[in-house]
Amino acid sequence: MALLAGVMLSFKLTVEYTAAQYVCSAVLTFVSAEVVEGVNLSLLSRVMSARLSRGTYNGGLLSTEAGTGLRGVADGTFTAAGLLAGEGRLLNATLLPALLVCVASIAATLSTYNSLFY
Repeated sequence: MALLAGVMLSFKLTVEYTAAQYVCSAVLTFVSAEVVEGVNLSLLSRVMSARLSRGTYNGGLLSTEAGTGLRGVADGTFTAAGLLAGEGRLLNATLLPALLVCVASIAATLSTYNSLFY
């Protein structure tokens, strides 16, 4: 929920987008995303195959490589959003997918939360 609040605060809804709005939303979004990533990697380590916990190609390397690859995909979507939306609407165009993913993740977690403990 904190991540959702951070993303929503990032949108440019008024004519003036202040530095305080940017700093507060960026800090909230970054800290929340890091907390979620830590929890996700902890849960992943519990269900990952034991074979992936040793050797060079272990789970940590694989998750790092997946994150690096997805950062490249994100850079491509920023470029596409800039080309399609134009410079004036670039901020909101790049934040809309993040908002949709955040809302979908919260909905999926709420709908499956009780089944995670069986």
